[in-house]
Amino acid sequence: MGFSSRIANFGSKILGGVKKAAQWVAPALHKVLSTVSGPVGMIHPGIECALGVGANLAGAVDRLVNKR
Repeated sequence: MGFSSRIANFGSKILGGVKKAAQWVAPALHKVLSTVSGPVGMIHPGIECALGVGANLAGAVDRLVNKR
């Protein structure tokens, strides 16, 4: 086994771990940001907009990673 194939195997393991973490984090983050953006919007509409954008991005990552 050559050095480059060991590095490729190591990189593959890291990417697999990142994907597993994203599969768990993205739906939870989407749910939390969607829930929090409503009440926070009563305090400041700009913050609600930013949280909404974050929720949309987390939802897009969730659909991409979990194939929904």
